[in-house]
Amino acid sequence: MGMLVNNFHRRGGLVVILTISGITWGSGTMGQTRGNTEQTAQRVIDEYVAKYKPLDREVREAWFRYATTGDKKASKRQGEIELAMRTLDSDPNRFAVLKKLHADCNSIKDATVRRQVELLYLSHLGNQVTPEKLARLTDTERKVEEGFNDYRAEVDGKRLSPVEVDHILRDSQDSKELEKVWKAHASVGKVLEKDFREMVTTRNDIARDLGFHNYIELMAVTNEIDLAWLRRFYKDLTHITDKPFRELKEQFIDPQLAAHYGIAVAALQPWHYQNPFFQEAPLAIFEQADLDALYAKIDANEAIELTVSFYKSFGIDIAPIVKRSSLFPAEGKDPHASAWYLNRDHPHSSVLVMNLPNPPEAVKANDVATLVHELSHDIHFEATLANQRLPYLLKSVGMLTEAVAMLFENQAQTRDWFVRLGVKPDKAQHIAEAVELIDYVDQLVFARWTATMFCFEDRFYADPNQDIGDLWWSCREKFQFVKRPRDWKNPDALAKAHIPTVSPLYYSHYAIGRIVNAQFVKLLAEKIGVHPRGASYFGHKELGAWLMSDFLATGDLERWNEFIQRTTGKPLSMDAWEKFYLDAGLEKRLFQ
Repeated sequence: MGMLVNNFHRRGGLVVILTISGITWGSGTMGQTRGNTEQTAQRVIDEYVAKYKPLDREVREAWFRYATTGDKKASKRQGEIELAMRTLDSDPNRFAVLKKLHADCNSIKDATVRRQVELLYLSHLGNQVTPEKLARLTDTERKVEEGFNDYRAEVDGKRLSPVEVDHILRDSQDSKELEKVWKAHASVGKVLEKDFREMVTTRNDIARDLGFHNYIELMAVTNEIDLAWLRRFYKDLTHITDKPFRELKEQFIDPQLAAHYGIAVAALQPWHYQNPFFQEAPLAIFEQADLDALYAKIDANEAIELTVSFYKSFGIDIAPIVKRSSLFPAEGKDPHASAWYLNRDHPHSSVLVMNLPNPPEAVKANDVATLVHELSHDIHFEATLANQRLPYLLKSVGMLTEAVAMLFENQAQTRDWFVRLGVKPDKAQHIAEAVELIDYVDQLVFARWTATMFCFEDRFYADPNQDIGDLWWSCREKFQFVKRPRDWKNPDALAKAHIPTVSPLYYSHYAIGRIVNAQFVKLLAEKIGVHPRGASYFGHKELGAWLMSDFLATGDLERWNEFIQRTTGKPLSMDAWEKFYLDAGLEKRLFQ
């Protein structure tokens, strides 16, 4: 960690304050210059951490066992620990003290103490309810997660793994097969609907007990998001993308897909968009850059080696992460890719759960992009955990970890990456230029998809008695311009993992991440002295050193919007994203 960890010293009862990139990591001396408020805060934190730490470690270990094996005993144990953690945070006496401390935060001069008080207050706020409701919520959340993880789409008597579903939807040109697989995949909603409704109802009951209209409002507060701001964010995002997305879909995506499948544009159905939710650019519409073809002779092991060499080229060794992770399908395994860490006291405990195709089957471009994306989460964790200046409770990463992950995911589409796949430099450059157009399409498609997700969550939690399928398709039709299949009645929204198994508003992390990435791309390009568009990080050791000792190492010390302001010099704004994508003339190249 270099200076960030080693150059903080106590000398004769005084403190030498280290400031990195504008962050003050300490001030004052406990019991001498701190006031009573700060002393009380530190005592509360120490008492809490002593009880929280063993639960924190055990719940992560139980999660990893369940996620990788489907072991129901591990799932049960995970639920028990989660309930114990919620019960710990429900302590009314501690909350009363935290509430006073939070109101008097300005008198706490030490940034780390002040921030821990803020986060403890928020975590306790959401748990000030009866033990019965906490137990009911934990139980229903486990049921929903187990139901989602256990489900496998079945088509013509064959159970399909999530990898097989994704590959069929991307590769097949048989509309009947696509329809069967898409509907089988979506039918998990029927399995989950009863428990999902109970979970949402319980969440809303808890939120109302705490004085909120519903759980969305509570989650906004505990995630440090201004809900009114977030609604304006989506309104603005929808407004600036409405015309370009409509033109893109009507004039390019739909005609190209119709030609690909040999059908009329009017015959296009949701299963023709090459992924279950139309959340990314359909690659079949880009003949000049068939990214999947580049991986036709590369299996998962080779893709892993390429990813390891990419990160190692700028000084970050992910080989140990790969070694302790679970990367291939198994019965009962979590079908959703996820990264986490198992021990906050151990900087080398991050792990990855994925379902890459078993060798010798070739990987797809999206498999590799996901691998790079998820491993960047693990790198973020390791940088944070290695920062010895961060106290235990701040050794966590905030919502901008998704922005970081998407930033690095794009590195799998650079000229340098393609050259390392064995593509000749001139052709690699040609493909990279074509990828700029794919990225443009993907940005618009994803922006509208995130608006769909927020539309559903915001409106469903406001009225959880409504028909899930009707609401889902009204949102999809409004933002994605995709029509519901005739006579199709199904709670399709629950097939998207983030809706049943992740807390609401989490998907907004991706939406915000895409927008702020235009600012981060510029920041990182300036660090290595290259142009932001098409910037490759291969070989830039100085970048890796800065990332691990500074940019990724601040943990949860700052609120996400403060981090953006400090690192980029500007608050989050759509201006940079709009300039980088909508004002760059990419659509003209696309329609040439």
